[in-house]
Amino acid sequence: MPNVVEHIAPGHVEEKPFTVNSHATEKVMVVDTLLPSDPAEALLAEQEANLKKVQDLRSSDDWQEIVAYGYLNDSARSHSLTATTLRGHGMIHRRPLKFYNKDKSECIIIAHLGTNLCGHDGIIHGGLLATLLDEHLAYVTLPHLPNFTGFTANLNVDYRAPVKSNQWVAIRGKLDRVEGRKGYANAWIEHIDTGMAFTEARALYISPRMDAKPTA
Repeated sequence: MPNVVEHIAPGHVEEKPFTVNSHATEKVMVVDTLLPSDPAEALLAEQEANLKKVQDLRSSDDWQEIVAYGYLNDSARSHSLTATTLRGHGMIHRRPLKFYNKDKSECIIIAHLGTNLCGHDGIIHGGLLATLLDEHLAYVTLPHLPNFTGFTANLNVDYRAPVKSNQWVAIRGKLDRVEGRKGYANAWIEHIDTGMAFTEARALYISPRMDAKPTA
């Protein structure tokens, strides 16, 4: 695991858990001026701070920066594909930045995708993009479902343009509507500067019935 330097604000923002293994709160991120000790991550940290998209989000009153994966407890984090398994050199080396709007119906993730996440040489694997979109759709859907949890019932992904490796991207998601235990949302991965959509997705999430009895 990379050496990630993080400072957490003394307070916290109330957050609804995404799974039964999640903490009930996510911590507010405080921008850290210290660079990581790992040279590769330190370079990414400098790039990250200079991204116009990041600067705009941090200066806006409409968005709040949250610690990515901060809702996971230790057990859930240790088994998480995106929070742990895919973190490291050439992969998602720098912890992504996460921003919510005020009612958590919209979310933006800023992430750097490394050179070891490819299908075709130099092109990020489409399966990874689908995974990132699926997770992102949950960020804007699950907080609004009964019991604040749910599962992917349907996921449709449209690949508009290849995503080259070793670049920063913005992953955006927006809740469409909630109908009882069903939540519908849209998400897309876009160019960090131009906003051109590389990949788009829409999904249906369903919250399980908590009173359902297990089958024998």
